Amino acid sequence: MDKTLTIRLNHSQDEALTVRAKALGKTRSELVRDLIDSGLEERPMGRRIGHVKGRLDLASPKAGWQRRIKERNWR
Repeated sequence: MDKTLTIRLNHSQDEALTVRAKALGKTRSELVRDLIDSGLEERPMGRRIGHVKGRLDLASPKAGWQRRIKERNWR
């Protein structure tokens, strides 16, 4: 490694980091590096939010104007 970074964590963050690192079989430093890499990765919006596609459940429109809008929305 070329660079050292010092950050301050509160107690709950420290515990969560330790638990997750142990669960994944990594050191805390490895886990933080992986999280930083994934956070800095350039991804198109569609790829970042693709897991929520088609999951919006809305109640049926009650008012006439709401029904007309829904009928005309071909998407």
